Amino acid sequence: MSRKKQKICPAKRMFRDSLPILGAIFLVIVSVAYILFRSWSNKLYYEKWKEYEDCGI
Repeated sequence: MSRKKQKICPAKRMFRDSLPILGAIFLVIVSVAYILFRSWSNKLYYEKWKEYEDCGI
């Protein structure tokens, strides 16, 4: 009663092997986009309130 090993299609194997790499690349892209968005948002915030610093508010 020997079990036969199922052969995995090369396309499926390549997808399965590259999935962690694609996930890591996705996380890097999302992280960089978040950092850029936050820095842009902070820049706009500080420019908005810059003129009120002279008033002492």
